[in-house]
Amino acid sequence: MALQSSPVPLTLTMLGGLEARLGPHGPPVALANRKAQALLAYLAMSGTRPRPREELATLLWSDADAADGRNSLRQTLFLIRRALPDAGVDYLHVSRATVALDGANVVSDVSDFEQRLGEDTP
Repeated sequence: MALQSSPVPLTLTMLGGLEARLGPHGPPVALANRKAQALLAYLAMSGTRPRPREELATLLWSDADAADGRNSLRQTLFLIRRALPDAGVDYLHVSRATVALDGANVVSDVSDFEQRLGEDTP
């Protein structure tokens, strides 16, 4: 019987600048452009809460019409997925209407910071 290894989490560091890595000390994930970085950071700040595609397109491409914004969002999601390794896990949950990060496989320093604030410990 083969042992299954657990998926390597996508680790996002946002305090002090955005950096994405596979695991806390793994190789960096090279995101293609600033919009991809901004989208990933915004999704991380939302936790596991799905964000409507229309909201994301309007936020990141406010100067484009709705159709161009949706197309740009679709292309940016493709770029993010292409930058992530095929590790047997999908770090993004994408549907026709929403986009969210997989909370079981994505961790961020901001969510850790917020959790520790809530614990009321130094």
